[in-house]
Amino acid sequence: MKRIAIIDDHPIIRGTIADVLRADPELELAGECGDGEDGLAMILKEHPDLVILDLDLPRLDGLSMIRRIRAQNVATRILVLSAKPEHVMANYTRNAGANGYVSKARDISELITALKTILFGYDCFPVDTTDSTTPGGLSALSAREVEVLQHLARGVSNREIAGRLCLSDKTVSTYKSRIQEKLGLSSLAALIEFATLHKLID
Repeated sequence: MKRIAIIDDHPIIRGTIADVLRADPELELAGECGDGEDGLAMILKEHPDLVILDLDLPRLDGLSMIRRIRAQNVATRILVLSAKPEHVMANYTRNAGANGYVSKARDISELITALKTILFGYDCFPVDTTDSTTPGGLSALSAREVEVLQHLARGVSNREIAGRLCLSDKTVSTYKSRIQEKLGLSSLAALIEFATLHKLID
């Protein structure tokens, strides 16, 4: 029996997925939570076979969670379930260390199919999500730069970003300057507009 953890800040989504998992005799719910920090602690303690992970989470975002899980050499497989457009974020999650990506716009049967595909040892990402299809300058940014951009666009200070991503204030400032240079944007307002346009923030 495979043990599955769910980390999503929407209780209805967690409940729906949990009900589906409980109905499958081959799957067991290893735990669930709606917070990134608590979710990471749960994964490091429980070592589930797979975690279903949202990207927008309180305290610690999904991309940062993926990086920290991989940094700990935890064998847990990671399936991202996100409302963000597949063509924008799928490659970033793959590069961070995820094993699959499913949009919340898809039917739950597709989520379960992806889950079982990953449990069999295969990765499961949407087709046609190469960097060349990424719109409007996003392809120029690294996954870490996208993380910093998301935090900046949400109004998080450089100091807070540094703490969340385990970076120095100076490094965050460097990332901010690099992002602005790559995107050709000179103000925080422009970064917020760009992030909103590309659905990097809600």
